Parts: sequence; structure tokens; C-alpha cells
Amino acid sequence: MIQVNALGDACPIPVVKTKNAIKELGGSGVVETLVDNEIAVQNLTKLGKSSGYSVLSEKLEEKKFRVEIQVTAGEAAQM
Repeated sequence: MIQVNALGDACPIPVVKTKNAIKELGGSGVVETLVDNEIAVQNLTKLGKSSGYSVLSEKLEEKKFRVEIQVTAGEAAQM
């Protein structure tokens, strides 16, 4: 699993960091991104779903969200 800390980053930075982390996986795995606003959660969810990944998100506390993207081997090459 790769964890991306995008707390305090404005969009599109969390999406860019997450895309880079998906490429770093080099196959299947999980990328977990921490963000501090719901717009970033929505954008990361769109990124994951448009790429065919499984996406889970949850609110951890006020202004702290976790978005988990599950990548399988064939899909990582599409990024």
C-alpha cells in the first residue's frame, strides 16, 4: 500500500499525487490518499471510477478524509 498525504493541497494536486502513486505501484495494490476537503474526495472518486478501480472513502474527522483506491495489475498500466 502507498499512502499519499495531500492534506492542505488544493485540487488538482491530490489527484496528481494519487496518479503518480498508482504508477509507482507497478501492478496491483492500494493507494490511500488523505485529503482535507470534500471536493478532493469527489475528484479522487471520479479518477478511480473512470479508471475502473474500486474506490472507498470515509470521513475520519472534521476536515480529514481517506480515499482508498484498489488497483489490479492490468489497470495500472492504463494510467
